[in-house]
Amino acid sequence: MDPRLEPILHRTPEWLKPDGPDQDIVVSSRVRLARNLADYPFPRQLKPEQAEEICTRTTSCLETVFRNGLILNPTELEVAEAEFLIERSLASRDMFESAQPGRILFRGDGTLGLMVNEEDHFRVQGFARGLDLAKAFHHTAGLSKELNREFRLAKHIKYGYLTSCPTNAGSGMRASLMLHLPAMARLRTPLQQTLQTAQKSSLAVRGVHGEGSQSIGNFFQISNQLTLGPSSAEQIQKVTEFGRVVCGYERETREKLLSHPGSRAELIQDAQQAWKLILESDKMTSAQALRALSRLRLAMLCKLSDELEIETPPTVQELLELSFQLQPGHLQARFGIALDPLRRDVSRAQALRRGLNIPPKDSRSS
Repeated sequence: MDPRLEPILHRTPEWLKPDGPDQDIVVSSRVRLARNLADYPFPRQLKPEQAEEICTRTTSCLETVFRNGLILNPTELEVAEAEFLIERSLASRDMFESAQPGRILFRGDGTLGLMVNEEDHFRVQGFARGLDLAKAFHHTAGLSKELNREFRLAKHIKYGYLTSCPTNAGSGMRASLMLHLPAMARLRTPLQQTLQTAQKSSLAVRGVHGEGSQSIGNFFQISNQLTLGPSSAEQIQKVTEFGRVVCGYERETREKLLSHPGSRAELIQDAQQAWKLILESDKMTSAQALRALSRLRLAMLCKLSDELEIETPPTVQELLELSFQLQPGHLQARFGIALDPLRRDVSRAQALRRGLNIPPKDSRSS
């Protein structure tokens, strides 16, 4: 693995640490700003020398902003390293699939990032733990001002910031929440109704890694779709208010599960089976691991640890962090090479037991 990424791999990002607002449900908040240069074509129309010129100028201007972080060239990274950055939300898959020269810049604590020559010339990202879009937006403020000061950005008096995709024009902002909704997912209907309500309210619902990704482990992203018209503050407020409504639904659903003897017994049984799977499996896919962790996390949030007959129950935070550490990019980054699916699944089962301080199978059987 690139030695520059080693400290990042072994460091919990700031947005994943505990004690954020409503963090029992909202894992993190992210604000993304799309900006483009007035004097250049959009990235897909750039000549390679123009794209490289933008990269060089950007890194020169912003070295001080990212002095405690990293500035990376996507073409210099291995597949495992790219997957790791995608899972940390510091880069997108498009960033690595693009033929244009680009750069990835981010702070070491994971609160601020910038992609150069992705879909737009600049994609600024700010992150915060829990339901705190205001703080995520605050993280972007200094970099946004610096871009406005150093560059002439493409902006229209009527349409606001101009972007490669017309649906991003205006504020150029996407405010998103990453939510874990295991209780609502058990009953399905409340989850489906909530997601349908989000879509009717002009909010987008996606998987954990954004557009085009699937939801696994009952993680979802909800973000604003309208960027033209409402102000950034209004857009952030709308997503925040909907996030609070979803938090209320998820907690109410937990109470329903616990108050009904049958659903309570099923919840305990599923958590026990998840623990047994972790104890005994020689290999686990990402979906299997995240499903097991999701069921255990719900049981811990419902204060059912005494009924699970687990000698040392895991904490809610341990289960959340493992949900990210066991994804393919993180696993491969620890090995420093791309692993075939079977080796990933075997390594994941072993890493999951280590993360939960479970002794190796052979030592337990003896």
